[in-house]
Amino acid sequence: MFKTILVHVDLSVHAPARMRYAAALARATGADLVGAAMFGVSRAVFPNGYRQEPGSLSASCFQHRADQARHALARFEEIAAEMQVVHEERFICDQADDGLGRMARFADLVVISQDDPTESLPDLSVRLPESVILNCARPVIVVPRTDPAPWHGGKVLVAWDGSKEASFALSASLPLLRRASEVILAALVDGAPAEDAFRASQADLKRFLIRHRVAPRILVRTTRRDPGHDLLTLADEADCRLLVMGCFGHGRFRELCLGGASRTVLADARMPVLFAH
Repeated sequence: MFKTILVHVDLSVHAPARMRYAAALARATGADLVGAAMFGVSRAVFPNGYRQEPGSLSASCFQHRADQARHALARFEEIAAEMQVVHEERFICDQADDGLGRMARFADLVVISQDDPTESLPDLSVRLPESVILNCARPVIVVPRTDPAPWHGGKVLVAWDGSKEASFALSASLPLLRRASEVILAALVDGAPAEDAFRASQADLKRFLIRHRVAPRILVRTTRRDPGHDLLTLADEADCRLLVMGCFGHGRFRELCLGGASRTVLADARMPVLFAH
């Protein structure tokens, strides 16, 4: 059950769609929505928060960042009020990655946007999705740069490979799976041994979901291209509105440097994806 949903608030062109998506999730699940706007300067610079006298040298350097964050929060307030969800605004004196990571400790779900190579924001010098997913210890929904409509249920594809990360993603997504029109649980296998291993655990997996009032359709597919692209293709074919998957299951360094299913989906997904690490 989600009680608190945290959404990243900024002046990106994708921010309105991201905030509406998060607000729709909060409304559907009865959660409170927290909009967090970042000052964009490390908290090490202002450990006690940003409080500078107007006209001071410090204010001349940093006041525009505070003004931008508060402008973004005003837009969040308008959207949240329009969508009639319980909400609060938070001005966070930190950079986006560290600030969201810390705030996520007090939330059940985090909503951020997919990286957009065509948009450069001054406070984002890191790959924000990867950083937040790896460090926040909470499930993260990454809203694609195609700016989809707010969440309204629909079909959900759950990727299952038996890993700890996949198990975390499955349990974290249960509040949404119960509200889906259909849940497809997909296992991508690369040969008979992998398929046999999945079949051996299938009954336990299905019982677990049924106990949570989720009746999945089980789908076993042989890997064709690579797991990341295969999952995205399968989600498109089934007209799914959400993909659920574990993230960076082969080690952070290997996935970040060499790629893998996580990096492929983060880069190429055209639907929201719930990641859990």
